[in-house]
Amino acid sequence: MIVIISDDSRGNWGQTLEEAILHIGVQVIRFSADTLQIKPCTACNCCSGKTFGRCIIQDDMQLLFPEIVVCHALVLVSPVIFGNVSHHIKKVMDRMAALGDPRYRVRDGEMVKGMSRQGMTYFMVGIGDDLNEAEHSAFLSLHQENRKIMSVKGQTFILDSRMDKVSLNNIVQEIIHE
Repeated sequence: MIVIISDDSRGNWGQTLEEAILHIGVQVIRFSADTLQIKPCTACNCCSGKTFGRCIIQDDMQLLFPEIVVCHALVLVSPVIFGNVSHHIKKVMDRMAALGDPRYRVRDGEMVKGMSRQGMTYFMVGIGDDLNEAEHSAFLSLHQENRKIMSVKGQTFILDSRMDKVSLNNIVQEIIHE
């Protein structure tokens, strides 16, 4: 199963990706982060302490946690904003820490923690027209760093609004065959 969490406030890219994957016959669950009530992480550390593995903040993120834990692939879709994701997707990313191992370790000189769902593949799809090199590079680096910390495989894609159907299908193939 593939879980797509998208910020569709600047277009319906999450829905477009979902439809393309469904067309192939793969099970997809999609959430629109821009319509959910998700509060920011407060860094209370409960998820790594007294409520180990569970976030105490009661909001719509509680709908996403069970789906993320069992998915084979997680796809975050966001407009690229100054080389970063939107605030809707950033809140989701920060709150996903509850699903990770609370103990950090060093691997190849990098701090990593891993995810409770081993074998999950993690993708980010950035949407942005006319991004400069710094924005493009920052977005790729953000995903690369997150993959290292989470100890998961995955890829980053950056699209613009002029993307054709062939490009979309190539991305879908990468996601379902990773």
